[in-house]
Order: sequence, then structure tokens, then C-alpha cells
Amino acid sequence: MREELHHLVDRLPEEKVAPLLRLVRDQLDEPQTVRDLPFIGMLDAEPDFAERAEEILRSEDNHSL
Repeated sequence: MREELHHLVDRLPEEKVAPLLRLVRDQLDEPQTVRDLPFIGMLDAEPDFAERAEEILRSEDNHSL
């Protein structure tokens, strides 16, 4: 199964690797990496906006093609 997983991951386009990497890291009992982000942002949006952020960004990418 690991070989198949490696093969499938190697076939993924680069933009799909990060979400998969997060999913795999969440399965491990390792401490989360702390990121130092040099900005702060706030916005007013519908309640599920954060949950749909990746979907919204993918949609925007498809519109710009």
C-alpha cells in the first residue's frame, strides 16, 4: 500500500500536494509547526468562509485561466 501511495503522490500536481501533506501530518502525533506570519488580517464574511477557503481559491484559479 505504501508503494501505491508514493506512486499516487508522485502523480499529483504541485498545487494539490500541500493539502495532502497537511492531512498526513494531522495523522501523526507530532507537534504542529508554528508559523511566524508577518501580517494580521480581519474580514467580515459568511460563517463557513474559512472552511470553504481552499474551494474558493481553487474556483478563482479556474476563472483566471
